[in-house]
Amino acid sequence: MAKIMKAAKQAAGRAKAAATQARRTGKALAAQLAKKDVVKRAGKAVARVQGQAAALATKVADKATGRARKRKRAKVVAAVVGAAAVAAAAGVAAARARKR
Repeated sequence: MAKIMKAAKQAAGRAKAAATQARRTGKALAAQLAKKDVVKRAGKAVARVQGQAAALATKVADKATGRARKRKRAKVVAAVVGAAAVAAAAGVAAARARKR
């Protein structure tokens, strides 16, 4: 029984060592591949496509839910508020200049 236990323990240790070695080798290979120009370019292309897909999905969802109109309205409101703030600042500046 002791022999079997010892053999099992050794086998488990070897399996563990093999798994660690495989992980190390895999990481090294992955690092080498990641440095290659083609892989970098592919990663950038994938990221770009993901962004475009997300934007498209948002656009479609906005149209379906009526959010697009709200968004446009919000933009117009923001522009009006911004213009009002600029005009107010210009008015304050003009008043200060007149005061002097």
